[in-house]
Amino acid sequence: MRQIYAFLVFAGIFLLILPISVPTIKTSADFSMFNTDWDGCTEFAKVLVDRGRLAPVLYPYNTINFKEEGVLIVVGPDMGFSSLEIEKVRDFVEKGGTVFIADDFGRANTLLNGLGVKGKFSDERLGDIFYSRSADFPVVARIEDPQLAYDVKGLVLNIPSVITGLEGGEEAEEGVFSSKVSVAGEEGNRKSYPILAETKYGAGRVVLLSDPDILINDMNAENVKFIDNLAGYLSPGSGSGVFYFDDVHHSEFNPYSISTIYIHRELDRGKAFQIFAFVAALMIFIESGIAWTVIHGIGRLIPARKGDLDTFEGLPERIDKRILKRIVKEIKTGSKFEYGDEGNEKGKRRKRIYRKAKRGGQ
Repeated sequence: MRQIYAFLVFAGIFLLILPISVPTIKTSADFSMFNTDWDGCTEFAKVLVDRGRLAPVLYPYNTINFKEEGVLIVVGPDMGFSSLEIEKVRDFVEKGGTVFIADDFGRANTLLNGLGVKGKFSDERLGDIFYSRSADFPVVARIEDPQLAYDVKGLVLNIPSVITGLEGGEEAEEGVFSSKVSVAGEEGNRKSYPILAETKYGAGRVVLLSDPDILINDMNAENVKFIDNLAGYLSPGSGSGVFYFDDVHHSEFNPYSISTIYIHRELDRGKAFQIFAFVAALMIFIESGIAWTVIHGIGRLIPARKGDLDTFEGLPERIDKRILKRIVKEIKTGSKFEYGDEGNEKGKRRKRIYRKAKRGGQ
């Protein structure tokens, strides 16, 4: 029996360190979570995995069963959204889901128009006197939301757009903004423009970011802290939500390699201790006799079957149950002899005596 307990421990430890196989997809599409090149979003996807479960969306929204405690991630879409997809997103957000859309000059406005959201992405480029490397990389430091601003000195953009339609509303009070001397387009007014804004929608919310390039691999090192804060900002409070990463609205999504990698895992001491504790408790439960006591007790609680009951219970005392049982047995077996072979032998002897007496009489 001890060998069985040792085997259980060995099997549990083996499962903990057994390598797991993970299918991998590679593509060259911009903003894809499977694109490991400079213009992909694999680094952003890794941050999301640390906050919850990551599920790629490779088919139209109306074929996906979005959970209410989930976040739909849409980064740099260059394809429009169908009416069925818009209805699916509306239902998802109204029930408490979150939609995060990072776009600049793409096609996300078709989704926002279908949802009836006031905020839109401008087709004008943001210009500012504060920048990194060159004017194509404006730097914004006005981050009003404390969760997004934690330990972030500045956010480096990459040829960004701006968000319009939210001026003067509650959405304009918190978020990320350009400086007061920035301008949208060549003839725009110099003022502060929203770069990231959130608007309530039913029981859920829609979060807009006017520069998807913040999330590409090439910009990760400069904005690593902000991206980590953003993942926490988007994550459901329960911590058990799902991030649905949209790759279906990238027209150049072209998987050119599908393979499997094997990940070797280190022994988790905490889980190993749980295995030892479980097997030890099981051994005590069985070897101490508690298990058999419990099984016997449960057996006594189960009512007996009808066939197990005594058929002759309840008969009057003057009836000899022994004789009655013998009669019933003879009827069932078709024999009037009670004791099987012994009874048959007695019967044969009686027949022989009777026949001898009869011959003698003749």
